Amino acid sequence: MRYKLILLCFLLFAEISSAQDSLAINQNSKVESTQDSIAGSEKKVVQYDTNTEKTPLSLNREKINQYKDNPDFNYKPPEETDNWWKQFTNWIGDLVSRLFNWLGNVWRSFWQWLLPDSQGSALWSFVIHVLPYIIITIFVAFIIWIFYKLNPGAKLMKSKEKPDVFFTEEEEIIKTRDIQRLIDKALHKKNYRLAVRYYYLLVLKRLTDAELIEYEFDKTNSDYFAEITSEELNTGFRKATTIYDYIWYGNFTVTETDFNKAQAIFKNLEHSIPKTT
Repeated sequence: MRYKLILLCFLLFAEISSAQDSLAINQNSKVESTQDSIAGSEKKVVQYDTNTEKTPLSLNREKINQYKDNPDFNYKPPEETDNWWKQFTNWIGDLVSRLFNWLGNVWRSFWQWLLPDSQGSALWSFVIHVLPYIIITIFVAFIIWIFYKLNPGAKLMKSKEKPDVFFTEEEEIIKTRDIQRLIDKALHKKNYRLAVRYYYLLVLKRLTDAELIEYEFDKTNSDYFAEITSEELNTGFRKATTIYDYIWYGNFTVTETDFNKAQAIFKNLEHSIPKTT
């Protein structure tokens, strides 16, 4: 049994060695064939034709001149006409160029006179070169700041001020409307709540005209109470204000009877306000 195992191992080893040898031979043969093909291609020589008669290309001068005269084949950019505008812009450009050259010469001469030893200094040369741009930047920023502060464009474009400011609805009624007519119109439509509102605004207008209060839309009722010095008027105004707040801000239907009661209070207060001439 031991001899059979040794014999089997020997045969396997021999088979593997034979396979490796055949693989190496195949690889060597492929390399040799590749080298032979490369060598064969390197041996190829380019052959030139030196026997065939050569005829030079003939050019038709007349045809060439026809192409030259044809504007479709003219690829040169059109020349600008020397008109008055071009002459003017050239003159302006030349004038500005000469001005800057003169300023540059003056600037350099000034620093040469002020700092004669700065000719060979790289630092001073850099400062002298950059300083004009810094000065121009500061000057432009100052001009912009002046225009921003003065704002001349807004003054020129500003429309005429309106003779009066925008009013709230209450202000507009007191200052510009015929309140009595508004009361009559509301009563005609049986809108008693609105009629009470107009009556209260009429009272405010009467007090303002009599200079007993100074009407402003953002004032409270307490402000008006403090302004009215007459005890009788103050009491009547407080009562009218209470009725107005109850009816105008109350969530209920205002009848004609309710309006008549409120109207009596407003009329008594209105009669007690001094008449203005």
